[in-house]
Amino acid sequence: MNSSFNGKRLKEARLYNKMSITELAEQLNISKQMISKYENGMADPTAEKSLKLNGILGFPREFFYCEENFDFESKGTFFRSRLTATKKSKIPAEYLLKYSIIVRDFLDQYVEFPKLINYEDLAPISNDINYEKITMQLRNDMGIDDDPIEDMLEVVELMGIIAVKFGYDEDKVDAFSATTVLNGKSYFSIVTGNPRSFFRQQFSIAHELGHWILHNDYVPEELSKEEYKEMEKEANSFASAFLLPKEKFSKDLKNIVINIDNLLTLKKKWNVSLAAMIERGHQLGIISIQEKTKLYRYMSYHNLRNPEPLDRDTPCSEPLALSQAIELLIDEKVMEGSEIKRRIMEDYNLYIPQSMLAEVCNVSESIFNHKNKLELNLRMKSFSKMNE
Repeated sequence: MNSSFNGKRLKEARLYNKMSITELAEQLNISKQMISKYENGMADPTAEKSLKLNGILGFPREFFYCEENFDFESKGTFFRSRLTATKKSKIPAEYLLKYSIIVRDFLDQYVEFPKLINYEDLAPISNDINYEKITMQLRNDMGIDDDPIEDMLEVVELMGIIAVKFGYDEDKVDAFSATTVLNGKSYFSIVTGNPRSFFRQQFSIAHELGHWILHNDYVPEELSKEEYKEMEKEANSFASAFLLPKEKFSKDLKNIVINIDNLLTLKKKWNVSLAAMIERGHQLGIISIQEKTKLYRYMSYHNLRNPEPLDRDTPCSEPLALSQAIELLIDEKVMEGSEIKRRIMEDYNLYIPQSMLAEVCNVSESIFNHKNKLELNLRMKSFSKMNE
């Protein structure tokens, strides 16, 4: 730990908390110019102000007195969010993604994760994308053929993709993904935001998987607004085709009378929202524009759109890979939970709050308090031998 204050870390903690310079200055009872000086390395806070920063921002003192000792680069972030989502809304999630990659990099030293495969052979070489061919080839490669997908989170984790649940109180971010490089090693990560339902979560994750397959060489920040919208449409088309394979889903639709009750039966089977199935059915030419309009009107009239039926009764999926890896290290007595936390913090100079580390790993915070205990096991003497 350094003796000098790291202004970059102050800015990181402030932005994570979605605070403006003015808001932080008011809580510290100093000028916003002084906050800027702190962040730009032109002044150091007093011991009193430093202690207040810890309390206001929720980061330990060590966080502000360390330099990063790792090389981290983001190749671009794909945000699937509502139009009202702002940069202020996205930054906290981006930091959590960064921390999750550091945790994964640490765990990679001890645990065999599925290898991340770059499906370059599936990437389209022209603007004419054959979604049916690409998604079926991917399904066949993974051994899931044209069956319904029970859990998209499990699918992407089996592909070597890092999955993180974003529990931050922000309903403007559904999900996002990013290709990053940490110390020369590439990772692709998907962060689920506030999906509002398991079925919406399924589509969001499939959408982000579409970015990995179709847009791996894109730099999202360099795209125009129109290009970005087109890219999002392509990811939606990929998700639709991947979750609802043409032949099998078409057969299901053709075997029913198209109404909400029958579509709900298919929703249970395919684990996809009514809206996504209606759109896919229309795209396949099975549901006419008139039927589509009628279905949406019926759903709106009966308050079935947000949430849809089954949404409240079906829990969202949880990422498992990072939590299983940590539990494996503890169960196999490789290291204790408290040692895992200490090593991550010291090896990467990443002194984040324990609660944040637990959120990144999707584990209980108490797991990092785990220490092996010496157990005293007393036994009764054999009285029969004593009486001989």
